[in-house]
Amino acid sequence: TRHNHDHHQRFVATSADASAGTEEDKGQVSSPPATSSSSSSLKTGVGDWEEMMGNYILRPPADYGQPRALLHFLGGALIGAAPDITYRYVLEELAQEGYLIVATPYNLSFDHLQTCDEVISKFERVAPALARQYGAIPVVGVGHSCGSLLQILITSLFPDTPRAANALLSFNNKPVQDAVPLFSEVFAPAFTSIARGNNSTAAGPSSGTDGMNIGLDLARAAARGELPSDELLNDAIRFVLPEALASSEPGDVIVPKEIRDAAQTLIEPAASALEGAGVLPLVDQAIDVLEQIPLLVEEVADGARDFNPPPSAVRAAARRAYRARRTLLLQYDSDPLDESEEIEELLREAETVMRMKRPMIAFDIQRRVLKGGHAAPVLAPPLDVADKLEDVLGADTAKERLLYAEADATVKELLQWLDEGQL
Repeated sequence: TRHNHDHHQRFVATSADASAGTEEDKGQVSSPPATSSSSSSLKTGVGDWEEMMGNYILRPPADYGQPRALLHFLGGALIGAAPDITYRYVLEELAQEGYLIVATPYNLSFDHLQTCDEVISKFERVAPALARQYGAIPVVGVGHSCGSLLQILITSLFPDTPRAANALLSFNNKPVQDAVPLFSEVFAPAFTSIARGNNSTAAGPSSGTDGMNIGLDLARAAARGELPSDELLNDAIRFVLPEALASSEPGDVIVPKEIRDAAQTLIEPAASALEGAGVLPLVDQAIDVLEQIPLLVEEVADGARDFNPPPSAVRAAARRAYRARRTLLLQYDSDPLDESEEIEELLREAETVMRMKRPMIAFDIQRRVLKGGHAAPVLAPPLDVADKLEDVLGADTAKERLLYAEADATVKELLQWLDEGQL
């Protein structure tokens, strides 16, 4: 038993048929009691995206009124930390068709169950506010690559977080050794060496991951148009100085307030211009992606050699406990990592298991194959850029030259499947 949540609302997956159960049984966000959450936790993100309580929110156009459904999106490994940027075209196209998008960023980890816990916690922080605004709407899980695997685990192992349906793109459930060639022979020893460092002095940070984190913190400050704190500057100095010099330094470096204020005054105009142009949010989220690397290095150094749960346990959980009544598996014909056919067989077995308990229940499982490779949903410009280029070049020429025909086909397939479900 994992993660008991204090629910403001419940999601229970059932049949797509609206007559199959109560509102609570239809995988919906239902209106919860009032909470202390407020829009003060919301800030503007990239484009029309909003960052809200650890999630990125994209609302449908105002003239749509009630959203057709809430699409809870999880991206792939590493790039799932910035889904509003890496999957911007696909998600913005879906929002334009009346869907409310909640893209939850996550840090890649060898512990998938912990990642699921963190994803669910973030989603549940934002769900009450959305339910108060929009009322009860169906929740559809959408995932790409590792995000598809997480959606399978959430739907199988977290019964208090159901889905009306799931759309799983490029599903794969490979062990680490297959997903990362030479992992045990090369990467694990190298990561362990980096994390342990070459000395153990108390003069300051000394391991490779310490250096990575200091560099990322410095980059983060620069991306936000801020001067590094005195503490961060001293950590950086201690890291780069030879041990003998670091241990003999007279004391911490402190930047006088007058100099710091003057420098900040010089920086602010350029920082404001870059932020207005949308550059700083992009850089800030790129750093979110890079910050996962030292975390993974530390996990490997601490002994992680495969995922938790391992692939065999994921397969067993899907076969025995998967509960979503409608599932779309999108497979790309040039994707060597894809295991959609294998998970399709397991989900059909899950239907048999479910029918032993509830004979009237039926699963709708569809697998469709599109042209493209594993990164097809990612390879696309922002929607506003694509629209302008299509006006100039024509739709077909723009998609061909900018290589986003596969992402566009993905959107069309998702929309057709969502329409068929009559959510």
